[in-house]
Amino acid sequence: MKEFRVDLHLHTCLSPCGSLEMSPQRIVETALERGLDAIAVTDHNSTLQGPEIQTLGKERGLVVFAGVEVTTREEAHCVVLFADDQARAAFQKYLDDHLSPVPNDPERFGDQVWVNSRNEIVGEAPYLLLSALDRSVGQIAATVRQLGGLFIAAHVERPSFSLISQLGFIDPSLPLDAIEFNDAARYEKLVAAHTYLKHYTIYRASDAHYPEQIGTKYSLLKAGALDFQHLAMAFRRENDHTIVTA
Repeated sequence: MKEFRVDLHLHTCLSPCGSLEMSPQRIVETALERGLDAIAVTDHNSTLQGPEIQTLGKERGLVVFAGVEVTTREEAHCVVLFADDQARAAFQKYLDDHLSPVPNDPERFGDQVWVNSRNEIVGEAPYLLLSALDRSVGQIAATVRQLGGLFIAAHVERPSFSLISQLGFIDPSLPLDAIEFNDAARYEKLVAAHTYLKHYTIYRASDAHYPEQIGTKYSLLKAGALDFQHLAMAFRRENDHTIVTA
């Protein structure tokens, strides 16, 4: 059993709110400089930058989980992590089918480009990635489950765009694998009011939008190996596998 430093929520230049400096090269270099063993790429409503960063991470010795920060019909943010590229690609089609077709305005919202390892633009997302899908949190969670992914409540302590801010509580029937938070003080206040949160697997992530934010908030994964299967075991707290706030 080993202990790994992981930051499971960060954005790239593909997210309109993310810095254009969040290129594959910069992300991988910064993560390694910060002593991270693994990261998760979780752009808003798109997975298209993930494969390039996974390839570069593999070359440099950094584990990269492909994921996405999806916006539900209720305008709640949830993180999804995928076991393999087949599941990621299938969910990308789901995103393409259900994202609201609102054209992006780069001057107002920011650029939505994905790039290769040489920082050359490969493509640009035409629709605003900050929009909500036309599917509910329950429908999205069910799709993630069918694809064998992990479904996580993102930055649950925030007063906007979290499951609790949008719905008032977390439905116990919702198949969540974990809960993520960013601000410790605000999360402690939330738990005092919603004590049932203590029963979930909880971890901390940076939600980095700029290079200097990468790894500033991370968690410690205790697992037999650093891969999706063992991360899922940690979320389920199986065989002494755990993930805890650093």
